[in-house]
Amino acid sequence: MDCADGDCEHDWHYASARSTLGALERGRGIVAARLRDRPEDAGLVYECIGRDTRWNHFLDSREVYLARLVRELRLDLAPVVAQLRACGPLPPLSEPFDPDSDADMFDPPAGVLAVLALGGDEQARETLRDYVRSGARWTDALTIIARWWPVAWWDDLWRQAAARAGTVEATEFWPAEQPWRRWHGRDRRLDAAFDASVRERPVAAVAPRGNLAAYSEARLLNFLLDVSTDSGTLNLTLGTARHQGRQLQELLNLAERLGPPGLTGMFSVLLELGPQMAAILHIRTTETGRLPLRTFPDVSAGRKIAMLSDALERLDRDKDGDWCGYDLLTEQLAQTLAGTPPTAHRDAKDRLVRRLIHLTACSPHTYERASYLRSLILMDPEGAAEHLPIFLLDCEADVRLLAVRHAALTDDSRRRLVELRDDPVEHSHIKAAATERLQTP
Repeated sequence: MDCADGDCEHDWHYASARSTLGALERGRGIVAARLRDRPEDAGLVYECIGRDTRWNHFLDSREVYLARLVRELRLDLAPVVAQLRACGPLPPLSEPFDPDSDADMFDPPAGVLAVLALGGDEQARETLRDYVRSGARWTDALTIIARWWPVAWWDDLWRQAAARAGTVEATEFWPAEQPWRRWHGRDRRLDAAFDASVRERPVAAVAPRGNLAAYSEARLLNFLLDVSTDSGTLNLTLGTARHQGRQLQELLNLAERLGPPGLTGMFSVLLELGPQMAAILHIRTTETGRLPLRTFPDVSAGRKIAMLSDALERLDRDKDGDWCGYDLLTEQLAQTLAGTPPTAHRDAKDRLVRRLIHLTACSPHTYERASYLRSLILMDPEGAAEHLPIFLLDCEADVRLLAVRHAALTDDSRRRLVELRDDPVEHSHIKAAATERLQTP
């Protein structure tokens, strides 16, 4: 959490965004560049691997970012490996969250090792393969391995998985995901575990948690309607609908079932459904003292700008450490302001640009950073181009891609583009975009 002070119910808080640690926790490129010249602070990387600092574990990214820091700062892998092996089994979702448990300590070292292995680190590769044979959270390790490695690197591990299939709860398997999907039919012990998983949670048969973007509206709605859909998949489904602008009109009928509206999740999706839902939300938010965030399409640009600006100011006062809702509001405000004459609403435009720059630095919602930068590019293309080179080192792939395409071509940015192009751990579409951008005169 990022509360103004420690007098709250949260067990942990982000460090100040102005500090080196706070910038690392938020996955910012500026601190990645800074640490190259300040090796005395390199130990802070271990601190960020020591606890998962992602706000949203389904949407935020850290693996490539942290792995690059470990590699470039030549940090010893021993503490990372020790942390991986020290993690016990993941507690059942039915148990209350224990802030002193190691639940948030597994994904960072496993993800870092998986990415380092992809870059050619044999110690990292063998550590993870050995962990599948003897580690407590071996099913999670296999899911991470299959997400990052080529099939040839992990396909033979089905034998170890089959031998251990009866040692974990059925709900640890997601038959629609890799590697389980590929291994279906290989061994009766695995198939029995997959069948038990589907009986416990039917949505697991068809819902790969990390790849909902290509699903149709009908399939997304099925996940929401299915009573067996766990909270993580529900959250990811709503997030997919929200960030892709899916027009799921049927959600109007689900609003009451899925709970009262908040600034995230259901509320954010419903905001996009037009005047009918806006009217409902207007009544509800007025009753709770909140300004409705959706503006009607037939009001003037000036009125929209005033309402959205007021909503942002209210959010500043009421966010209580959550930072939720800014991307939706700033996107709408940027689009509205961009449609006005260049000299109109100058103060509002300047305030929004300053706010967007602040959000890219301070918000812990790193998956929203690309939204803020897109709005910044829309509002101030030239200024954004000068601001973007450091984002070539960002934790989020979407942010790095924006920086590749729009950053001013300075000597430093060209050097970083070459690094991205040639880095074996970078995503292929970003490497391709960097190759294309480097051909620009």
